[in-house]
Amino acid sequence: MTTKKNTRRAHGDGSIYRDAKKGRWIAQVNVGYDGRTGRMIKRTKTCRTQQEARAALTELSIKYANPGALTADHLTVKNWLTSWFDLYSRPQIREDTAASYLHMLNFAIDAIGAMPLGEVTPFALQLIINRQMQNHYRTAQYFRTVMRMAFNRAVKLKLIPDNPAADLELPKRQPKKPFVRPTREDREALLAAESPYYCWRYLLLTEFFTGLRRGELLGLHWADIDLAGGRLRVRHALANGIKKVGEDAPVYMAEPKTATSKRDLFIPAALCQELSRYKAMQAAKRLQAERWEHPDLVFTGENGKYINPAKFSSDFCNIRRKLGIKTTFHMLRHDMASRMKASGQFDFKDIQEQLGHSTIQITMDIYTHIDEEAKAAVSHWLDGDAENIVSLGQEKPKRKIR
Repeated sequence: MTTKKNTRRAHGDGSIYRDAKKGRWIAQVNVGYDGRTGRMIKRTKTCRTQQEARAALTELSIKYANPGALTADHLTVKNWLTSWFDLYSRPQIREDTAASYLHMLNFAIDAIGAMPLGEVTPFALQLIINRQMQNHYRTAQYFRTVMRMAFNRAVKLKLIPDNPAADLELPKRQPKKPFVRPTREDREALLAAESPYYCWRYLLLTEFFTGLRRGELLGLHWADIDLAGGRLRVRHALANGIKKVGEDAPVYMAEPKTATSKRDLFIPAALCQELSRYKAMQAAKRLQAERWEHPDLVFTGENGKYINPAKFSSDFCNIRRKLGIKTTFHMLRHDMASRMKASGQFDFKDIQEQLGHSTIQITMDIYTHIDEEAKAAVSHWLDGDAENIVSLGQEKPKRKIR
């Protein structure tokens, strides 16, 4: 039986064909000529389906620097976006960023994944934004950014003449939700609340006085904290990777988000005392356990396991809702900034360095609306205020969860 070939480029630079005898699809690219024999040098990959062969042709062509073997006729949107992600994007970015990129790509793959790459129009991409992101400006903005990068690479490889994502319109930006500062009663209820984490109280106290990002807080190492000197170094961040269907998102230790995220902070004496007590408690708990996976970490789950950042956010949300508290965990970070600004002792540059923002503009955009109530509420800073906060939840009964 002869081998059936189709989907072949006219000039022979690359092709996809089916081996009827073996029932397999073959992706093949020509990578040059043998200088001794003058024969064409070919590279092939055997695949189970035509769709896999199209993706393989992309991979082979890029691997052997022969993008001329590709045409938009060979590729669907799904083929191209997944190939771009695997070959160009993912090797250059953090795992948690890769997960967010993949989420954006899936919007396009779900909607137009079967469409030939050469047929993608701005209208097709605009429909995705209009139908799925109408009230989500930030999501639409991120989607446009990722699409621009993916299709710009296709333009550079001469797969398509123009970038269909270049001029996508974003939905109207919705007014920001008002910042809800936690009250003293809110902090007290949160600190005393029942939770799945033995380190709950100490984790929240640390957040109250540092404003760390979630991943930075969960990634703290004991070596990063000088309890005697009242200093804390941010050098690690716990993050979620790409989630597989039916599984929890994996957790891994990474570097902080940006270069400016690596920073040294002062922490009040009252917090150092609380963390010293917690460290002794954790050490006793570790001795009782058969195994403790991460003895170097400050905040862990049972048996010293990583605390899954995504699950922690979900648990915090459930707890504060049951307590009737509107302040989200990220708002605790904002609250740190508002207390610093309202104290009158710090400018925006100080706040930027405390929170690890990459630019001062980010700090100013978020924290320019400090209300008069917040200004009046802060009469003491850090050491003075710390004594009051660490005592919360120690005398009064827990707020009843509805």
